Formats: sequence, C-alpha cells, structure tokens
Amino acid sequence: MTQEEQEVAAGQDGPFAELLGIRPGESADGVGTAFMTVADKHRQRAGVVQGGILVALVDYAFFRACRSVLKEGEHAVTIELKLNFIAPARDGELTARSSIKSRGGRIIVGDMEIFGEEGQLIATGIGTYMTVYDRRVRENQG
Repeated sequence: MTQEEQEVAAGQDGPFAELLGIRPGESADGVGTAFMTVADKHRQRAGVVQGGILVALVDYAFFRACRSVLKEGEHAVTIELKLNFIAPARDGELTARSSIKSRGGRIIVGDMEIFGEEGQLIATGIGTYMTVYDRRVRENQG
C-alpha cells in the first residue's frame, strides 16, 4: 500500500490537513467536502477563525472535488482561489463544499462554500486548479 493509500485509509489525505484538524468528507462525481471543528488554535485575537485557515479548509474541499475526476497519473494543483468572507466563524463544526463547474484539458474550475454548524454561509468563492502529471508515471510509460 502506497503512502497516499495509507493516509486515505486512515482518514487523512496528508499531514497539513491533519495539522489543522481538517477531516475529509465526500469525494465523488465532481463534489468534495471537508470538515473542521473550531478549536482555540484556529482563532485569531478577535476570537474568530483566522481567514487563512478558512481558505485552507475550502481549498481542501476543492482538492477532493478535483480528485474525484482525475485520470490515473494526474494530480491537481491550485493556481487561483478567491474567497469572500460573509460571516465570522467562531466555534462549532464547519463544513466546506466544492463542486466542479468546468473541466477543460488541464484547467478545472469550481465553486466553493463554507457553512457553519447552523447552516449559515461563512464564505463563498471560486477556484481554479491545473492538472499536472506525475513524472514517474510518464517516465515508466515511455
């Protein structure tokens, strides 16, 4: 079992998500979700979740949406992300959801949203990923 397969089996896609306390959710048919329970380590001095952490959460959901449509040997990397903060996140469970709106040759565009525990919209945005290929796979193919 590869390192990636071991992490997925353990409920994580990598150490960064684990560090922030981000948990994977759905990853199917162009939709991805991720969850995070707000802790003191996520808050800035004003008592709300620091914006960069919200960006990481929603980017992770978008990654999961992208991963559900990738072909063997493809990976996807963020090339652009815009997030509008609508309401503060203070505590409770946050849910990030992303859905792919367009998949071209190498470019994937998706919508992103974060919701609070009561279903309130925390943030909304759009992102762009670019597909890249694992050189090791390409080198072995030809």
